[in-house]
Amino acid sequence: MSLAMLFDDTTVHTMLTAWPTKPAIGELPTGSSLPGIVTAALLLRYLETGTAPADEINVIKDGAARHPRAFTTGGHLDPAKVAMWRERGHSFQLRNLNRWYPPLHTMCAAIQRETGYGCYVTGFVTPPGAQGLDYHWDQNMGIIYQLAGRKTWQIWEPVVDEPHRDHHASNTQPIAELVERLTGAGPDQQIDLGPGQVLVLPRGWIHNPHARDQQQESVHLTFVLRERTGHWISEKLAAAAITATDLRRVIAPSHITDPQKLAGEIDQARQLLTAWLTTIDDTALADELLAVARTELDADYV
Repeated sequence: MSLAMLFDDTTVHTMLTAWPTKPAIGELPTGSSLPGIVTAALLLRYLETGTAPADEINVIKDGAARHPRAFTTGGHLDPAKVAMWRERGHSFQLRNLNRWYPPLHTMCAAIQRETGYGCYVTGFVTPPGAQGLDYHWDQNMGIIYQLAGRKTWQIWEPVVDEPHRDHHASNTQPIAELVERLTGAGPDQQIDLGPGQVLVLPRGWIHNPHARDQQQESVHLTFVLRERTGHWISEKLAAAAITATDLRRVIAPSHITDPQKLAGEIDQARQLLTAWLTTIDDTALADELLAVARTELDADYV
């Protein structure tokens, strides 16, 4: 239960040594147990019976989401309302499947142990001739596995370098002007993803997924891998610096409200932090970070 459920052994080895930076498409490896543990019928049954947790559901059409009251009753998913919105061409996003469907929890935990990256899974159900999410880019690697039907992925090269958490997120950028330019030029790639196929979509790549040209409902899973960066190590170092007594000393209000004195405090803190960093045992910290990377839950690396 790891990346080997999505890729052949050669691809897995390559990914672990040279993380992908460009989109790629492949087939689910022969013998993968993934088709046996999650199917389109399973996801549809969660919707049709109303047994999916309502707070993990989004209802989307052409990039716009419905308020939860539109598809719930008494705080629970309402099957009748679900059917109505599906008939009206709305997509359903089933978020964080790994939190409430145990086999995907097991798979994500295995991927995290293997890569050190946090992992979560989102399911998407899109009616034929419709579109849910539209133009955007993501802050982490997405691995898309098509369960049923087909979905078209229009893809463009990144317009920002190394998006990370809220930094350079597409929902904080003037996307409307960008979309106009992208649609005029046409996509750099267009992929018609079919059942059993897997698409690797690195962070930052703009995409516009839709089933507008399809005659059947599209169902896919997106495995999101929360990649580690140098910023992650820096945060851990900064958090550990609380052990340095001098860095915990109170700064007088007059040194905070006076820009010149505050600049002096910044210089002093920089010197103290630099001195403290020279005392770090790199090997011990590496052991600690590895344990964290492989086991932490709900890491905030979106």
